[in-house]
Amino acid sequence: MSEMRRVARALVERRTERVESRHPLAESRQRLEAALGRARLEGASAFTHAWHDAGGKAVLDLSYAPPLRLQRMLQAISVVMVLALAATGWAIATQEGAIAFLVPMVTVFAILGLPIVTLGLGSRRAAEEARIAKAIRVALLDEEERLPPQQRWKDED
Repeated sequence: MSEMRRVARALVERRTERVESRHPLAESRQRLEAALGRARLEGASAFTHAWHDAGGKAVLDLSYAPPLRLQRMLQAISVVMVLALAATGWAIATQEGAIAFLVPMVTVFAILGLPIVTLGLGSRRAAEEARIAKAIRVALLDEEERLPPQQRWKDED
């Protein structure tokens, strides 16, 4: 449960980061824009950056925030869950037959599915932030763009 709590907290938190470039300011800006264009960003996090010069070195200040669309979606999910719980109480208290069974069942499935949805949203945001961080390392710190070679284990054919 603690891992789920960590993912949920990371989904809505704001993070900041600072990166010193190995290149001059103008070249760093061009390299970063080109790298971010290749990063295939999807909008899972609101990424903002600002440049400044610190002692002759270009420094990039990054800020990752959850998109406004995500906050609205989480609020809508909360409202829907409250309505589902109210409908469940209504169905149990006043209805008979299939409705008295189906409405609570759908509510239970929604409650059980909510952590999976949260985990998916958090993973999507973490993956996008990792793509942004990789693009920044490639552009500003001259890291290799390629993935590391695939490992082969002794028991593989």
